[in-house]
Amino acid sequence: MTEELRKLTAENELLKKRVLQLETLITSSEIINSKFELHSVLNIIMSIVSQVMDSEASSILLMDKDRGQLYFFAAAGAKKEALNKVYLEKGEGIAGWVAEHSESVVVQDVSKDKRFTAKADKESGFVTKSILAVPMKIEDKLIGVAEAVNKKNGKEFTQDDIKLLSILTTNGALAVQKAQLFKDLNDLFLGSMRALSSAIDAKDPYTHGHSERVCDYALMIGDELGINNDEKTSLELAALLHDIGKIGVPERVLHKQGKLTEEEWVEMKKHPTIGADMLSSIKQLEKIIPGIRHHQERYDGQGYPSRLFGDTIPFYARIIAVADTFDAMTSNRPYRSKLPLTMAVKEIEMFRGSQFDPDCANAFIRGLTKRYDGKIPEDV
Repeated sequence: MTEELRKLTAENELLKKRVLQLETLITSSEIINSKFELHSVLNIIMSIVSQVMDSEASSILLMDKDRGQLYFFAAAGAKKEALNKVYLEKGEGIAGWVAEHSESVVVQDVSKDKRFTAKADKESGFVTKSILAVPMKIEDKLIGVAEAVNKKNGKEFTQDDIKLLSILTTNGALAVQKAQLFKDLNDLFLGSMRALSSAIDAKDPYTHGHSERVCDYALMIGDELGINNDEKTSLELAALLHDIGKIGVPERVLHKQGKLTEEEWVEMKKHPTIGADMLSSIKQLEKIIPGIRHHQERYDGQGYPSRLFGDTIPFYARIIAVADTFDAMTSNRPYRSKLPLTMAVKEIEMFRGSQFDPDCANAFIRGLTKRYDGKIPEDV
């Protein structure tokens, strides 16, 4: 009876382990298909590895193509900040050996293995005793190495651990591939949008490079306001395309050497609406269209096209309004010379709360001051 109970208990524990492993694989697959950015995805997977394998730490080292070295990209249970300083040559250490030979390896006692390097331990203060390391591949091309370190309670890594880490590493590799494909597509898309904005600027020789500069200032403001990476991408697009509606403005108005007449201003003031309407059918741009449509609004409600005021003006539009105005003031025009940077900054300060959102104006001034090491010059 006792023997039967022992067998049932062992079988029950094995079943629980298999269920946990299955749940882990499902969870990791869901994480990969989530909207988390790559760094977060791989850190979560490493946390899962440590939990399921009952290891003290785990990490993913990716291959730096330019340097031909491995570097720590994600980790759980170790000081990630310290590991950021560690690079391993291909063939250096156990992870380097795995990268060089593209084979999994288990070392139950690293003190007896000549391949072990204590480089990471010296930086992090962690003490490595045992390692399970597997290669991370995409279509037979090595992109990195995943490790589980120090099995708890004096236990050893098993064949089951190797299989599980290999599967989780495959999922990690899929996450890397997905992120790379997204980056490539995003770079292509941004490149196309930059080419389009350059084409707009080229219509008027006096605004050459205007959209790129507005984009630069807008992102500087965004950084000061602490926006996240997704918001930065949207802001970048909105700033690059804020003047796209000038395609619909007659060239006689765009190229006029003197000040515009009232009728000509009516034509010019149509460009935010024209631009927003042009892009309205592109689903990927729906987040940025309000920023384009309303970048000429004023904080006091005296702008156009909708006379919005305060926080009813879309966030990106409030940022672009500051960046756009500053670049216009510091650029030569047919009817006036550019203002010195210091004078343009004073204009931004003067019109905080009337023309500009005070938070965006203050963020711009902080960012520009930092850019010039605390003292904004007259001109550059």
